[in-house]
Amino acid sequence: MDTLKHLHQLPQGLLQLRQGLEIERNANTVRVVLKRQDDLNRITDEMLDELQNLCELLHSDEQASVMTITGEGGEYFSTGLLNPALRAKLSKDQVLALVWKANRVFDAIEALPQLVIAAINGKAIAGGVELALACDIRYASSLASVRLPEAGWGGFPGAGAPVRLPEIIGKANALDLICCGQETNAQELLRIGLVQRVIPNEQFDGTIRDIVAQIGKAGPLAVKGAKKVAATRLEPGFTAARRLSDALRQALEWSEDVDEGMRAAKEKRQPQFKGR
Repeated sequence: MDTLKHLHQLPQGLLQLRQGLEIERNANTVRVVLKRQDDLNRITDEMLDELQNLCELLHSDEQASVMTITGEGGEYFSTGLLNPALRAKLSKDQVLALVWKANRVFDAIEALPQLVIAAINGKAIAGGVELALACDIRYASSLASVRLPEAGWGGFPGAGAPVRLPEIIGKANALDLICCGQETNAQELLRIGLVQRVIPNEQFDGTIRDIVAQIGKAGPLAVKGAKKVAATRLEPGFTAARRLSDALRQALEWSEDVDEGMRAAKEKRQPQFKGR
């Protein structure tokens, strides 16, 4: 089956889609695998469409109470929507359209009534980090890491990191990750609170399945109710931060610094930013 849009209920069993997603439904649990291992599990425009369709389906699913998102293989959880090579092929309007779509999809994931778990089994980079941030809980393999490299390209993450990170790990830690752009390993992610558990790599898949199965045995109303209360408590500041992030990200796309960052990446040199 190529799409979920014509389904009225997510069926039991394994459903593999052409657009780089594999979905497995088992009773109250749903497992989503990003299956683009040959392209570092990069999030694509088509993959975003399928994730949006899945969210629309799950929003009215009374039985499913927990969903996991993970990446195929052991090296990458996911990379982002854009890198300098891909950006060079797109107009600025196309870049922004893709960023806005990612925002809509990640917001839809966060708004799901189900508990959503990011099972970070490898490197998460740029938009892959922002996908994980849209989830309610993040568990990491001992070999996992995250990196937000956008500042080194003259930009900042536009699909939710500046909005969600301060609430998750605090303002100072959030700015450290975003502005320094360093790769951060699993143990440091646990220390700052970005992930809730670090699981030995060789035990990762089995442990995640056990955790999800345990949550799936709980009452769906209890799981969904707890999530709704917690989300309601945090709502007031989110909208204002999202609007500011979108406005600044749009203005940034037409800055000289972004153009310089892309040229420098293409020419394999250090960028010379001017702050305008």
